Amino acid sequence: MMIDDIVTVYKEVAQISELKEAKILDVQRDEDGDNHRVSVQVLWSSRNLTSLERSFVTCDYLVQGDNVLSFHPVPANKNVMMRKISGSGKLRAFVVTSEKDKDEQQMMIVGKDGSLRTFDLKAGDKHGKIYTDSEFSCLEWSADETLLVYVAEKKRPKPTSFITPPKSESEDGRGEEFTLRDEWGEQLVGKHQSVVCFLNLKSEEVTCHALPDQLCPAQLVWTPDSTGVIGIAFVSEPYRLGLIYCHNRESKLFHMDLKGNYNVISGGYNIRTPRVSPDGSSVVFLRAKVGGPHAKTSQLCLISWPIKQERVIVDVVQREIEIEGGCKFKGIYGYHGLPQRCWLSDSQRIVFSTIKFDNIVSYVVNIESGTILELSNLGSHQVLDVHDNWVLLDMSYICQPSLIMLGYVPEQGQEIKFKPKKVTALRGISGVSSNYFAQWEFVNNIPHPEPKYSDIPISVIYYGPTHRDQGAAKRPLICWPHGGPHTTFTNVYSMAATFFVKLGYSIVFPNYRGSLGFGEDGVNSLPGYCGAVDVSDVHQATISCLQRFADVLDESRVFLFGGSHGGFLVTHLAARYPKLYKVVACRNLSCDFGSAVSVKDNPDLTFVASGFPFQHGKVPDATVLTKMHEMSPIRYIDSLKAPVLLLVGKNDLRAPPSQSFNFHKMLLARGVHTELHLYDDCHPLNKVDSEMDSLIHTALWFENHQNTASAS
Repeated sequence: MMIDDIVTVYKEVAQISELKEAKILDVQRDEDGDNHRVSVQVLWSSRNLTSLERSFVTCDYLVQGDNVLSFHPVPANKNVMMRKISGSGKLRAFVVTSEKDKDEQQMMIVGKDGSLRTFDLKAGDKHGKIYTDSEFSCLEWSADETLLVYVAEKKRPKPTSFITPPKSESEDGRGEEFTLRDEWGEQLVGKHQSVVCFLNLKSEEVTCHALPDQLCPAQLVWTPDSTGVIGIAFVSEPYRLGLIYCHNRESKLFHMDLKGNYNVISGGYNIRTPRVSPDGSSVVFLRAKVGGPHAKTSQLCLISWPIKQERVIVDVVQREIEIEGGCKFKGIYGYHGLPQRCWLSDSQRIVFSTIKFDNIVSYVVNIESGTILELSNLGSHQVLDVHDNWVLLDMSYICQPSLIMLGYVPEQGQEIKFKPKKVTALRGISGVSSNYFAQWEFVNNIPHPEPKYSDIPISVIYYGPTHRDQGAAKRPLICWPHGGPHTTFTNVYSMAATFFVKLGYSIVFPNYRGSLGFGEDGVNSLPGYCGAVDVSDVHQATISCLQRFADVLDESRVFLFGGSHGGFLVTHLAARYPKLYKVVACRNLSCDFGSAVSVKDNPDLTFVASGFPFQHGKVPDATVLTKMHEMSPIRYIDSLKAPVLLLVGKNDLRAPPSQSFNFHKMLLARGVHTELHLYDDCHPLNKVDSEMDSLIHTALWFENHQNTASAS
């Protein structure tokens, strides 16, 4: 296959837009109350291959019964970082970055009549940049729509040299020019100390309040009477650990009034995504233990308001529990926490999504009885928004792009009647059949070192034809384990995977023990056994796939692709099973635990993965370093003969580039064919130019080594 052919396929799959966000704007009823008109807005994200950046469009839909009226898509301003509609729907707030100065941010308030007010936040000089990331950010209207609350960087004097005269006594930053300030790690660079910010639309004043003890506020919501806010505060002492993807960091639930008076409501856990009920009587949130694996099973907790009595609604699930209707429930996970709006109108039930094996499944939980009901689903269903008992969902399969659906949740006891309907049109992919996938689970017949974990299943997603057409050649197979290690490959659409399937490959995605969606035992079965249990599980999943689709797959052409801990796994597999795995490509490889522990932003992950507890001041001794080396793929590098492509983000703080640089040198010294591509990007390599180049290079790498692979 020529380069031009591969580029053409990439352009085809890159045209398919991906969901950025979706909201229910309004629900209207006829006079008799029976006929509903629901307004929905969807923000789609697309890869602009001309400017090599993301472009966005908004689409509005009016849903009435079985009829959906869709309006023509409108380009959205790429400089809008956050947006929020007021409770009445009359006002919209936007955080906008200036086109001329990326450090300049404005708050735009747009009325329903088209009126516009703008606040220059940089000129106001009350705080640094507003946080718009997934861990800290919030933008919330007060009930009377006169106040906005958000989180921003604390104002500091501009760092200068000792010889630069200060502007004023309060603006004296002399000698701070080269001072290192602790940050929150990967993808949160520049975020040191957050503060709570109130913007008063009447007085046009901004007031900022810091928390004591270097606590960093985040994820704020208004109290029912709008006299204060409830939020979480991340503990930053003695130093900050990488926060993104790590829901084991200590945080506190707190209350603050408009004057900045602050008190802790709950602490000692990782707490996230507080959500206030419509009647103001309850606050629900997710809670997990501090330390240990970077992601795990959470509790769903509730605090009564304003009494502030705390109780657990849904506890940690060790394996599974039986819920309403005889369904199995595997626990609450999810990197996104609870939806911003998750309450039904009765203030007795919430709706959210979590992982069950390798599907995203949605549930209704009754906060009084604790009963859990699984909503009907096909494929994966992610709750996007809940308003006036209407639930907006993102439905997709590995081979089916996002389909937005809308459904009404009936009264208590009748939830089984929930039947969501399509809002957006079903989108097919040329050359990829809707039945190009399969899912199954199996138990590895190689016993776990701890027998109680031996029966935890491995789930597998296969993407590709399940039977071979007459005269068609057998397809090469890509084994693609996920990173983390405590994440999951879920049955949701993947552009990158579709790219390879359209090029003629099939893919196996193994969810090895340690993945989310199998109960807390599933998570705890991996720490201390990385490089053994996970490697064995992935290898057995590949064998299982080759046997299941023996008529479709060419066992002489099995390739490896993975990032982060997935890179850890694919280099292990190539070295330890060289007769099966012929070609390797890996993104931001984690290959040497011992050398990574002192340079990565989350060293605790390496200690825990190696079977040791983490302490902030602990220096790994010879015993710890020996165990780390024994677990790492660098130990087996003399056995690695397959060609290795390394795709590296030079700004990666999670799996630092030094890991890949050294591995590359060690391969060169052993005469192994290897290339390294270095991108101005971070851990996910998700900039448009980085993603495009790395995927096309991976396809070329596989293509150029296919003949060598089949001949060996």
